[in-house]
Amino acid sequence: MRRLIFLALVAMSMLAVACNEQRHSVDMHDMQRCTWSGAEEFVYQNTDSLSKRDISIVVRYGSDYVADSVSLRILAISPDSMVTEEPFTLRIPRIKEVRPEEQTFLYRKDAVLGRCGAYKFRITPDTIIEGVSSIGIMIGEPEVK
Repeated sequence: MRRLIFLALVAMSMLAVACNEQRHSVDMHDMQRCTWSGAEEFVYQNTDSLSKRDISIVVRYGSDYVADSVSLRILAISPDSMVTEEPFTLRIPRIKEVRPEEQTFLYRKDAVLGRCGAYKFRITPDTIIEGVSSIGIMIGEPEVK
């Protein structure tokens, strides 16, 4: 009987850990010659129209990045063709080491993607940005604090 109770507790613990695991979708695009000069489009297949999600912009860059901030435009197209576009600024800290760095910038907190289907996100810098090796979007469950 004790063994059965122990096994049940272990199974419930594993289930609790699995349910507590945060899930994220990350899509990254590499830049040629570490130069970000044009629109990058990302497609997210939404299967849950009720849950809250955080939407973040992910940037990988190296020591050749010299700007103080990056002004960009984010265009979003929902599955029912609703279009929104807005400016967004990334304040990317400079690094002195040769190794690359990655920063994640929260774009939308607790967003509900109200339709199932393909959401398109287009991220476009206002000017050419040197030193950025990859740009991406991360969509996932909100962080629990």
